[in-house]
Amino acid sequence: MDAVVGAARKAKVNAVGTMKTGVPLKVRVEDEIEEIDSVSEAADFLQRWPLERRGHVYRSALNACSAAIAAQISEADAMKVFTGFARVTGILIAEGNPAMAMDARSVQSRAPKQGRQMPK
Repeated sequence: MDAVVGAARKAKVNAVGTMKTGVPLKVRVEDEIEEIDSVSEAADFLQRWPLERRGHVYRSALNACSAAIAAQISEADAMKVFTGFARVTGILIAEGNPAMAMDARSVQSRAPKQGRQMPK
């Protein structure tokens, strides 16, 4: 609990979308590590995301960042969505670990269940 309070005290708010969390989110893209520590940086990162890799998770993250910049949702919620995007796409770097790869179980859980047909 004290760590959460300490992190909240370290947070700096300069303008909407630029809340500094004090703990940057690290992502790896093409052997480069980038630190994301505000909603505006997350939105900038998403704007540079390759077109061919933009799917529903990307759109959710971009919508959340845009909503936070417009003060429609909290910046903390937008960063949670961006963190989920980074985790699902396999670019999130856990402290002391390389980019987190999706394990076989999580990939399998998104596959259709046995006996069910894919919607047409």
